[in-house]
Amino acid sequence: MKKVIVLLLAIVVIISSVFISCKKKDTADENTTTEPVGIESADDEIGFEPQDVTDDKGKPVTDKNGNKVTTMVPVQYTTDKKGHTFGYVLDENGDKSDVTVSVKDTTTNKTTTNPTLKAEQTTTTTHAPTGTTKKNVPTTKNKETTSYEGTDSVPDTNATGKEISFSIEDQEAISSMLEVPYLYMASYENRDGVPISIAAHVAVWMAERDGGTVSIYPSSPVVLNLFKYFGQTVVNFKTYCNAQNTSGAPIKYINKDDTFEISGFTEKKQTVVISKIEDLGNNNYYKITGDVSNAGGKSKVVAIVQKNRLDSTLGFSIKALKWS
Repeated sequence: MKKVIVLLLAIVVIISSVFISCKKKDTADENTTTEPVGIESADDEIGFEPQDVTDDKGKPVTDKNGNKVTTMVPVQYTTDKKGHTFGYVLDENGDKSDVTVSVKDTTTNKTTTNPTLKAEQTTTTTHAPTGTTKKNVPTTKNKETTSYEGTDSVPDTNATGKEISFSIEDQEAISSMLEVPYLYMASYENRDGVPISIAAHVAVWMAERDGGTVSIYPSSPVVLNLFKYFGQTVVNFKTYCNAQNTSGAPIKYINKDDTFEISGFTEKKQTVVISKIEDLGNNNYYKITGDVSNAGGKSKVVAIVQKNRLDSTLGFSIKALKWS
């Protein structure tokens, strides 16, 4: 009888050990998170890639010479376990779709004070641009031919070119971009990358401009908007948004949900009046010089801008800034 009891106890111990072992494994599996190979490690790097245009039947559209017609689409890059890089096409909200495009070269199109807040959107009063200092300078052509092949070099703010003029609409667009509240808090050359402190204010301004409200935003559209404004990825914006947001922009990154919280919209600060526009060539780069007021003692701004189609209503990206 005792032998039977001992045998039963031994069996119970063995079963319990197996159960506990399985339970620990299950728990370990539940608590283990695997980093996505490409997206997170690249800080949601975004760029533009060509995609074939198709008709309503899904067939490729060709031109008169039989060549496929393509269009540039925003993508979020990722790398699979075999090291192959491709891009998820982003929808109109900046979220990943199920559509992917191949990427030949991932370096080609990827480019890397406390404000007064309002709970509702602010109303920015636009002023009539003054044009350029010379009234007889030529205007730019309407056709936009910017290439995204990544072979060009962004000029420095000390570059010079032939003085030209922009349309009133283009000047208004550039002025509004340079009037992002507290943008004057930092200067940068393109090769140095975009400072996180001003990128935070741009993210808030772009959200308000898109008709947003004080709310929680998925990270993708915020990152995409920064790409549109600066024409390049703001490197590690999610990683350093909170720590390097030294100018008090009302935005905070929430890591556990991969979201941004925008707690208010910033009142308009500086005013920029464009005084000179120079054509720098080399893939639609222009140097903008403007007079500045109400910008913490700054009285002048020089901006390198690129005319492009990253955002259809802006029409430009800010590639470098120098405030003085």
